[in-house]
Amino acid sequence: MKITAAKLKSISGKPYSGKPEVSDGDNLSLRISPKGKITFQIRYRLKGKPARYKIGTYPEMSLANAREECERQMTQVRKELDPRNMKAVNNVSVVETENPTLIDAINFWYAQYCVNMRDRPQEIYNRIVSCINDDWRNQYVAEISKHHFSVLFKQMNTDSIAAGRGDGFAFNSIIELRSALRFCLRQAYITNAEFEGLRPSDFANDYQPREHFLTINECRLIWSNIDNLALTDRNKVILKCAMIFGCRISELYTAHKTDFDLEEKLFTVRRENTKGKTQSIVRPIPDVLINDLQYLKDLSPGFIHIFHNRGGDKPASGSSVSTIANTCYEEIEGVRPFRMHDFRRTLSTHLTDAGCPLQFTEKLLGHKMKGVLAIYNKSPMLDGLTEWLDAWAGMITK
Repeated sequence: MKITAAKLKSISGKPYSGKPEVSDGDNLSLRISPKGKITFQIRYRLKGKPARYKIGTYPEMSLANAREECERQMTQVRKELDPRNMKAVNNVSVVETENPTLIDAINFWYAQYCVNMRDRPQEIYNRIVSCINDDWRNQYVAEISKHHFSVLFKQMNTDSIAAGRGDGFAFNSIIELRSALRFCLRQAYITNAEFEGLRPSDFANDYQPREHFLTINECRLIWSNIDNLALTDRNKVILKCAMIFGCRISELYTAHKTDFDLEEKLFTVRRENTKGKTQSIVRPIPDVLINDLQYLKDLSPGFIHIFHNRGGDKPASGSSVSTIANTCYEEIEGVRPFRMHDFRRTLSTHLTDAGCPLQFTEKLLGHKMKGVLAIYNKSPMLDGLTEWLDAWAGMITK
């Protein structure tokens, strides 16, 4: 005899003197305690032996849900699988994968992997989707053949070039898209692997490695003209720090005031702000930067970030900082066009020419040590770094 939801509601939590077990049919039954506690269970036979299995309690599980769960469990029984031995698998929620589109797959990868495991996840996501038009985004992944993927990758490159993006943008976007689809494959979110046999280099060009570095004379021209440049005080100090430290620009605009210990004369890049997020980077602060850094600290009392944006206590944007180089070569005669990142190559090149041991330049750049040194040598090498960074500051501030 079928039980009704109204009947359950009238029994639940109240004194009960009826049958301790009531059948709902189709293998579902209810156990009811004298205090009105209701438990759903299924009864079945497996290998000729009777068995029962609790699937939930009322009212946490409704009668309708209990009937659905009973049918799901009995599907396993009909396959000779004992629900009591399927708890681990049954308790794992399965992501619905009803014919996902390309953008569904990208979003799945972004939420499940990219956000937690990659640096600047939103930037990576935007890079991918900016190269894919709406028609391709809404295409079912299961219906994309190898030929279709070839057309997609070619179009990603064509659209990227048409948008005025540099060499390598589409190349990296295709690499990231393939990485996202591979993740979806491993997670059984998609089953189509037709893209695997295609190489990004068949459709787009990689970034060409830059070789440009500034001469000592160019560095001196910039340093001696910084106060006259059309830059904010914040950007002037960022420029000085980039020239002296040879650090990544993101290490500066994400820095907190506390990262600059002006008493100990140490600049610490916290691990979460480094490229690989593996270990912090400690650099000595030459005397030539102390007053400027103290000035910026005092300029915004109560703020956490030293290089904050105009809108408040938030890091300056990378796009605004990257234009500092443009101001330099547009306003200073004798300075060739360059990028802020070129200061890293500049420092490394000139210090090496001056006789600086490789381990010190690698430390200053924040590169990982290699080989045995990477495992056993954890020294910050501050004495050596201080000596060579002071020497570098002396070269460009004359």
